[in-house]
Amino acid sequence: MLRIGDIAPDFELRLHNGHRFRLSDQRGERNVVLYFYPKDFTLGVTKASELFSSHIEEIGRLNATVIGISGDTLENHRRFAKTYELAFPLASDPKLIVCRNYRAVWLLGMAMKKITYVIDLKGRIRAIAHHELLVKRHWDHVLRVLRQIQEESTYSDKSWKH
Repeated sequence: MLRIGDIAPDFELRLHNGHRFRLSDQRGERNVVLYFYPKDFTLGVTKASELFSSHIEEIGRLNATVIGISGDTLENHRRFAKTYELAFPLASDPKLIVCRNYRAVWLLGMAMKKITYVIDLKGRIRAIAHHELLVKRHWDHVLRVLRQIQEESTYSDKSWKH
């Protein structure tokens, strides 16, 4: 079971935009928001994806990047991202290996949870947001943790200069 404070399991997946994403490449560079979700084009997923997308500049100011992950194909991700003009990349995990490692799969692999992990610059899990229906609460949780990480970083930087 993954817990807050654990080092996030590393992985590499293909993105809908043609690039590859490796979590360990982000260490020391950017905080990462891993947004696991059941299926493209479903109502709750669409709302949550649009919410993340509409706040992408704020997420960037908090030195973070968002990666959406599901078992859908890259082609389906491309259509979903284009239809809703999503401002963050979507990763395809067709065998649900990464999804299983992050405990986003349930009912013996028959269903996916909508769950988000916030991972800091050291690769540690700082938050796990799991609000299936409460999209706004889900986003607020992620934003609160990203702001906390930013404040800690700012405080740490200032304390070394004095």
